[in-house]
Amino acid sequence: MPQRPSRPKPVILRWIAEIEAPLHAQVRSQLGLASTTAARNLIKGGAVRVSDEVIKIPSTVIKVGQEISAPEAKDPRKLETADSPKSIRPADDLPFEILYEDDDLFCYMKPAGWVAASPNPRVDTSFTRVKDFLIARDLEQGKVERPVHFVNLLDKDSSGIAVVVRDITLRRRLQEKWGDFHFESYLLLRGEMPEDGEFSARRKPGEKYSAKKFPFRKMRSGGRFTILRVKAGLQDIPDILPGLRHHDCMVCGLGQDAPDPLGRQGVHLFRAVLTDETLDAMWEVKTRMPKEFLRVVK
Repeated sequence: MPQRPSRPKPVILRWIAEIEAPLHAQVRSQLGLASTTAARNLIKGGAVRVSDEVIKIPSTVIKVGQEISAPEAKDPRKLETADSPKSIRPADDLPFEILYEDDDLFCYMKPAGWVAASPNPRVDTSFTRVKDFLIARDLEQGKVERPVHFVNLLDKDSSGIAVVVRDITLRRRLQEKWGDFHFESYLLLRGEMPEDGEFSARRKPGEKYSAKKFPFRKMRSGGRFTILRVKAGLQDIPDILPGLRHHDCMVCGLGQDAPDPLGRQGVHLFRAVLTDETLDAMWEVKTRMPKEFLRVVK
């Protein structure tokens, strides 16, 4: 009986880390893997060593000068030419529109259908995509890797401006003052509203009245559906709902009885004005009216 040919031993690649980066980024870049998931699976399977020690945590930060070894990928993607500088590229091209960026603040447009952030690392969220993108870009540009922190969270079924920062103390300051900042939102409603007006905030238990008002302007109307521009953030939408019900209007997709012509909530945060006294800074960020809102109203 002929003997089976022995399996070829995997070729082990060894290299020295030239930049500080997470282990999964080092492995993906060096092996030319098609995705971060492939690099993570290789590491979790115990196939990767750092300084001759098996490391199974993909997020382990590798310092400059540490030796890494891993089996050569069977189907590597097309690698860079030998004389090109090594770089760790973003896991994917960022699938979101960048609305604003400076050294302190990064704002992007979170589409409906994306989870903003999750404690479960297996959930693909808009924040993890942005975080991977920013850190990888830092490394590509030879910059020191900086942490990324989300500031605000948007519901999965709503859309609008999402804010991340590179400094934890700035995140805390912005979150503490979040309710004092200026926001404006587009609402897609079923029903007809007056030309202009304002909603009164819902009274809290023990209050005789609420002085908080939310002015709105009617932007488009097609008879059955209306688009409003409201001076309110997503956190204020619950306070606006009683006023809408008073006019026999409902926000599309918000609640079990609301019409759902979009397959999402008719809520979009389109303008935010943020300030920070410590940095003596003010940021104004805007987006366009969602095209799907316009298609419903036409």
